[in-house]
Amino acid sequence: MDATYKCPNIGNCDIADLGNIMFIAKGEPAVCPDCGADLMPAKAAKSGGSAPTRAAPVRTAPARRTTPATSAPSSSNLTGLVVIVGIMLLVGVAGWLFLRDKNPAPQTASAPAVSVESAVPQPVTVSAPPPVRQAAAILLRFHGSDTIGGKLLPALAAAFLQQEGYAGVRRENGVRQDEIFIVGQRDGQARQIEIESHGSSTAFEDLKSGLCDIGMSSRKVKPEEQRSLLPRLGDLGANASEHVVALDGVALVVHPSNPIRTLSMAQVADIFSGTLTDWSQVGGRAGPVAVYARDDQSGTYDFFKEDVLAPRRKTLAASAQRFEDGKKLSAAVAADPAGIGFIGLNYVGANKVVALSDTGVEARKPSLLTIKTEDYRLSRRLYLYTAENPSNPEVSKFIEFAVGADGQRVVDSTGLVNLDPTPVAPELGNDDARGQSARWRGLTNSAAEMATHIHFRAGSDDLDARANRDIGRISGVLSQPQYQNKKVTLIGLADSSGSRPVNCKLSQDRAGRVKQALAEEGLAFDQVLGLCDDAPIAPNDTPENRERNRRVEVWVK
Repeated sequence: MDATYKCPNIGNCDIADLGNIMFIAKGEPAVCPDCGADLMPAKAAKSGGSAPTRAAPVRTAPARRTTPATSAPSSSNLTGLVVIVGIMLLVGVAGWLFLRDKNPAPQTASAPAVSVESAVPQPVTVSAPPPVRQAAAILLRFHGSDTIGGKLLPALAAAFLQQEGYAGVRRENGVRQDEIFIVGQRDGQARQIEIESHGSSTAFEDLKSGLCDIGMSSRKVKPEEQRSLLPRLGDLGANASEHVVALDGVALVVHPSNPIRTLSMAQVADIFSGTLTDWSQVGGRAGPVAVYARDDQSGTYDFFKEDVLAPRRKTLAASAQRFEDGKKLSAAVAADPAGIGFIGLNYVGANKVVALSDTGVEARKPSLLTIKTEDYRLSRRLYLYTAENPSNPEVSKFIEFAVGADGQRVVDSTGLVNLDPTPVAPELGNDDARGQSARWRGLTNSAAEMATHIHFRAGSDDLDARANRDIGRISGVLSQPQYQNKKVTLIGLADSSGSRPVNCKLSQDRAGRVKQALAEEGLAFDQVLGLCDDAPIAPNDTPENRERNRRVEVWVK
């Protein structure tokens, strides 16, 4: 019968150190296969050994033998050799596992699972993260319109930093699309201007949450936005908060091969709402119309919706393809002979521009003069919005730079329309609705028009944000030597929403208000007249159109 034994040679034998219990067959010598010492019955050994097993003891360290066998192998020695070989194999496996853990091989996705290693942590190959952009100190943060943030603001920001003495001015891309930084060095420190262009609505959202210093918008602040921001930033409609930085025309564009030259505002609304779906319905070649539009975050879309669709109780067709990026929309129309889209003037590219007409207003294309005077039906202002009393002193410095002569030269270089009011030869003809007024024709005959119209804040006789700055610009132009002996005429005009006597008085009062502002600049005038509502440049069907007609024109002869 088998008996159980332990090796007593502790300190010199691994089997003894581990306390392993061994089965020895009856008649076999009770000798330790590891060190050769005589074994002790397990009952006589100290407690704490492992459970008895018939397997050879598992080795976890090299054997320390004290009595090597030298005689010819007997049956007992053969048993010992078998045990020793087993131990050596197990030691080899343990050593391989140890070395593998020290120097792990890379894992591959196709490597089969091995059950014996399931509890061993498997090495994972990790790609190095992309380099982190080293952010410089923030000087100014601009968020909002991509019409402004795409080209104009980066150019203005770079010029501003250079004027402020920064060297090595450069552009760096942000993490997300339409996010960039203009970076420069001064006094051993790097500073940057942050520009995020995700649509005009985000200008007011981020102003409210404090995420930006200046909001960029290609539309006027909405009344609800103005009310929401009033407690935090003051009145965003005030001249101290609302700054017109440039002018733009929303151009209606088609593929160059499209024969259409002119569309009415009503036809445009029907096309973009999906009411008209074939080009033959507006005098073009038969074929479906493909509509391209900006996305809901875009100020260009807001402007188009409010000026074209909403007055005619239309909404954008669900089939319209939408774009966050104006350049991509322009490229899509240029690649589609059936396409039509609306776009900022500086994104026209290779497309054909369609002239627009309206009720009582002949068709006109966007041009330098029609956009500066805002006579073109889809001309618009580009705004920078700030707190009435900004805490960051760089805000006011930047605004003064941007609306000043140096900033306006940058505006001109980006393809947008600057605010220089230098007189331009009038583009009069059958398409100028003002020509229907004999009095207006008599006053403007052989004269050049200052490239601006003076407008007022809604419901007030205060000059609006653009006009407030234009007074100084007009004074600067007319103070130049070539205009010293010229005759200057101011013509006030009203909309037709009131009675004729009231409109005549309003038009005269407006002309007088501008005369007063320009007289404070040292200018004199030959004639200051109100022409009632005789020379509209837009129908009086919406508040925006009535505001266009309430104006003062400046003519030089």
